[in-house]
Amino acid sequence: MDIFAHGLWTNVMYKVIPQTRGNRRTTWWGIFWGVFPDIWAFTPVFGYFFYEAIFLHLPFRFENPQDTVQHLPLDGLTHHLYQLSHSLVIWAVVFGLTWVTIKKMPWPLLGWALHICIDIFSHSSKFFPTPFLFPISKFYVNGWAWASPVFMIVNYSLLLLLYLFLVPKLKSKFSN
Repeated sequence: MDIFAHGLWTNVMYKVIPQTRGNRRTTWWGIFWGVFPDIWAFTPVFGYFFYEAIFLHLPFRFENPQDTVQHLPLDGLTHHLYQLSHSLVIWAVVFGLTWVTIKKMPWPLLGWALHICIDIFSHSSKFFPTPFLFPISKFYVNGWAWASPVFMIVNYSLLLLLYLFLVPKLKSKFSN
């Protein structure tokens, strides 16, 4: 799924969870963690693209992500970072260690888990299938391609409906 939609879905999640509703700090940190997996994995690639565009005066080349990312010197790094940031196993270890360390529920880290869970079903095998069981297994789900027009329309329509109807209803119900 695209990074903007991940942020919007994460925000909805924090509006629905009673323990996080109304806590702006938790919500903003949760949104950060909700977009973190993609920022972690793709920043080197975009940095490379910007370097090429600014210093080498080459066109910014991200027309076809499937072709572009797989032909970069950073391909191996991108895939490794993607495996680390899109693994529920890695997330569970970080979540558990954080909980033990701070001795309270690390609510913001749920944004990261939501990101992974959404990506499991919104990535096809053709473009970054989600390695949610890494490093235990290479199993992945061949889901819907998030960049397909039908998926985008359904995804943003659902988000629009949630923001128009559910979020205001929750806000008014729990603000009294």
